[in-house]
Amino acid sequence: MASKAVLHGPRSRWRDRLLAVAASSALAAGGLTALALPAAAEGVCAAPVIADGVTTITCTAGGSGSVTVPQGASGAVVTLDGAGGGNAYDGTPGGKGAHLVATLPTTPGQTFDVTVGRRGANATANAQFGASGSGGALVAVTTDTNAPLLTAGSGGGAGGPGIGSPSYRGGAGGDSGSAGADGNGLVPDAQGGTGGGPGTATTGGAAGTGGLGTDNEGANGSPGAYPNGPGGAAAQGVFNPTGAGGRGGAGYGGGGRGGAGGRYGTTGGGGGGGGGGSSLVSGTVPGSPLTLTEGANAGDGRIVFAFLPDAPTVTGISPDTGLAAGGTPVTVTGTNLAGAGLTFGPGNPATGVTCTPTSCTATAPAGTGTVDVRATTSGGTSAASPAARYTYLPVPVVTSLSPTSGTTDGGTVVTVLGTGLAGATALTFGPGNPAGALSCTATTCTATAPAHAAGPVDVQVTTPGGTSAASPAGRYTYQLPPADIDVDLSAQPGLSLLVPYLTYTLTAHNTGPGSLTSATLTATLPPGSSATSLAPGCTAMGATVTCAYGTIAAGAASAKTFRVPLGLLSLGRVSVTATRTVSAPADPNPLNDSATASCTVVSVLLATCP
Repeated sequence: MASKAVLHGPRSRWRDRLLAVAASSALAAGGLTALALPAAAEGVCAAPVIADGVTTITCTAGGSGSVTVPQGASGAVVTLDGAGGGNAYDGTPGGKGAHLVATLPTTPGQTFDVTVGRRGANATANAQFGASGSGGALVAVTTDTNAPLLTAGSGGGAGGPGIGSPSYRGGAGGDSGSAGADGNGLVPDAQGGTGGGPGTATTGGAAGTGGLGTDNEGANGSPGAYPNGPGGAAAQGVFNPTGAGGRGGAGYGGGGRGGAGGRYGTTGGGGGGGGGGSSLVSGTVPGSPLTLTEGANAGDGRIVFAFLPDAPTVTGISPDTGLAAGGTPVTVTGTNLAGAGLTFGPGNPATGVTCTPTSCTATAPAGTGTVDVRATTSGGTSAASPAARYTYLPVPVVTSLSPTSGTTDGGTVVTVLGTGLAGATALTFGPGNPAGALSCTATTCTATAPAHAAGPVDVQVTTPGGTSAASPAGRYTYQLPPADIDVDLSAQPGLSLLVPYLTYTLTAHNTGPGSLTSATLTATLPPGSSATSLAPGCTAMGATVTCAYGTIAAGAASAKTFRVPLGLLSLGRVSVTATRTVSAPADPNPLNDSATASCTVVSVLLATCP
């Protein structure tokens, strides 16, 4: 009976999973074992069962069937369990069948024929001779034209025991791909038959040889059939009370039947065990996983086809760039995406993934560089392609500035060096203070510093990849504009009969460009002179007058006066020199930082000052 279903093709990740599951079902802690499957109706391939996206069709023992490949299936993982051989009536065990898992390529509408044999029958007691077990029947997958593809070798039947007195056990049936064991007997009078040979990739197994006996020589066995044939099972003429040879197991090359035991009076040798059938792996997907375990199954044969959905594809990502720190919402488009997981580079899964058959929404994880976005479902993993590429935008880094300072009124053109600067959307001099005329490459930005209060600020660059961290390498210092102090000193006689004197006017003239915050001018008097009538802000010590000035706007001036009394010693030329000693902000021009006023004193009542 044929069973058809619309299923989907397997992919490598799920092949591995299915191989592991299939293999584990035939392994137990004590060694290779398998449970006998329950009897099933002849030639039945059950209805498809779908779980976790995997669709299976199980064909149980007892006959033949077929499976038609559905649309969209590009491969099938097929599991075969060869049938076990039957026991002799005294319990000598038959051999075990192979466990085979392989991947077949498929095309939609292709039909595979299956033959699923039962376990060989156990022998029943016979008063005339030792009855042997039957070999396991054929378990195979072929094309619809009967070309062999996969065969799991079945176990040979156990040889029958001699039933005389004394009696000798027959040989155990051979596992798949192995010869049956030789029977036991009395040497040289009633020897056991030899085991049947194993089936091979090119021929059926050889027949076992009958055991020698004083009265009668045991009958020889029969060879196994090839290809995909039954084990040797031709009738044997067996003398009372000897054991019959075990029948061979089916396979690509069927196992040979064991030879019967020889007879001596009332004593008979045991029959040899039947040889196990051979397995076949043909036409599988190159490089696909393959499991072949000989001697794994003691029960009925079984064949399971597993079809997986088509592998997903990714045809687009929006946006295709995002932050290196992750967290960017993305939409992935493609095919066969239902239930998919997404990775952004190997081992880097996205979060919040929700998919339909044609699109997924997700949150990109953290990462660096350009990575392949791949979708994984039960059908496999999408291939890498340019359309499925996502670029993590680098976080910008500022490594140096030139110049590192400028005036508070802004306007300084600054060059910023660093990495990840391309596509910058902002460059700030302190929080919320954007620069002007911004132009950037990947490693360099130029911009015009905005105005800002005096003091240091952090220069930070913002790109789609984030904002550069504040660091000493990106520190810029705002300074007040320089104020050029032009020092002027003038003198005027102030003659008096009582205390004649010269009046000096000391002027600080700010020629800009910035405002003067403070300044100190010092006048040096002739030796022995002293000053009186000092203007506020001026002090005198000996022949030195020091005047302090406060804020003076650019273009403005501030003047302070003091008097120098005249005496007899003041006759002649009298010179006073004034000098700027300290000012803030910086004075860029030292050439006008001093001035001298000279007067000629003729007498205490007569002085001239140009």
